[in-house]
Amino acid sequence: MPDVFDRISDWLQKLAFFEGEVGGLVEHLSHRLIDGGVPVARVSLGRLMMHPVIGLVDATWDVSTDRIEWTVMPRSSITDELFDKAPFGENTKLSDQVASRFFHREIWDLADGLVGELEMVPLLRANLTNPSIRDKYPIYQKLAASGFTDYLVLSVPFGTRTVSFENGSEWVLGASVSFATKMRSGFTKREIDGLARLSIPLFGTVRVYTEQFLAAELMEAYLGRISGQSVLSGQISRGDVQEIDCALLFSDMHGSTALSQRLSPKDYVAAVNRYFECVAGAVHDHGGEVLKFVGDGLLAIFPFDGHRRLPEDMCEAALSAAREAFQRRAEIAPEDQTDFGIGLHMGSAIYGNVGTEKRLDFTVTGTSVALVSRLENLTRSLDAPLLATSEFEKLVTETPLTLGSQTLRGFEEAVEIFAFEHLG
Repeated sequence: MPDVFDRISDWLQKLAFFEGEVGGLVEHLSHRLIDGGVPVARVSLGRLMMHPVIGLVDATWDVSTDRIEWTVMPRSSITDELFDKAPFGENTKLSDQVASRFFHREIWDLADGLVGELEMVPLLRANLTNPSIRDKYPIYQKLAASGFTDYLVLSVPFGTRTVSFENGSEWVLGASVSFATKMRSGFTKREIDGLARLSIPLFGTVRVYTEQFLAAELMEAYLGRISGQSVLSGQISRGDVQEIDCALLFSDMHGSTALSQRLSPKDYVAAVNRYFECVAGAVHDHGGEVLKFVGDGLLAIFPFDGHRRLPEDMCEAALSAAREAFQRRAEIAPEDQTDFGIGLHMGSAIYGNVGTEKRLDFTVTGTSVALVSRLENLTRSLDAPLLATSEFEKLVTETPLTLGSQTLRGFEEAVEIFAFEHLG
């Protein structure tokens, strides 16, 4: 007759067919275990990520709060020392050994051992009432001080693919889950065996949910938040475009060719990244979207929606973002600063999927894009780092300096140009 672990295992397998998030999975798993008479008081689940910024995600449920604590650790925080000071790290090392030992087999044969013997899911148990064990890791001491008595960790590798971090550490991609109780006698053998049986369906669903999370995060990292959401919601066909009204910001680094010849490739890339941090960081903080990094320049938009993102507000946000970018540059050491210009415009643009059948790009194009990029070119010859068109100037409260009508390359009619004080 199926027991509580069989029922939860069946539930976990079915969840993999739906879209979900790890925090909700951990919370509902914890509740189902308690409802079934399994005395868990804390459940924590973590996974290493193949992401340019995120190194690890962790969701922890605690019975004292009945809430999920969601932690996203940056890549720079993932070190060998971090793994050496945590039971997840100890068990992950065993998981890595399992991956190297077993994953050379054909996956069709490999799955038999995985489901049958559970030999590929290392289990670590810690009696937190034993002082010699409790003192091994800081997390053991913290949990013991809160009344926890027994602690289990299960880990699994997701194949042999590894992820490398900035400090040189390298780990097999996988996940770990821990279960802790406050029962004086700890977990029973039946409970330990049952929780181990849950590991395979649990980690299967965890992989699905974290891959969904990773897809959304990667879309945002490489396409931007608004564009990423558009692609994930189904705007994926070539020619699937729409006309939008927005404030546009175009920026370009000045003197980059000379700089690239003077600096080593590593130092030049560092200089470009510092510039991008100034401008793109300011754009993001003001609700804008960086659509494209073009060499050592970038194109950003502040879309209107007629409700919360009104034209006047978005143009003010774009102007404030531009000034913030220059302020951030001023905080960099003088020898590391680079010059750049910013052009601002308001208009309509074609937004969506363009490209070939085999290579698509989600971007914005059209006359407004060409105009704002040509406008930025004038920041050099006019010696004015922050320029705007009359269409933009009309929607902000500040009165800028009028530079008169200027001829822009590719445009038959002259364009009225305004210069804003770039440091406010």
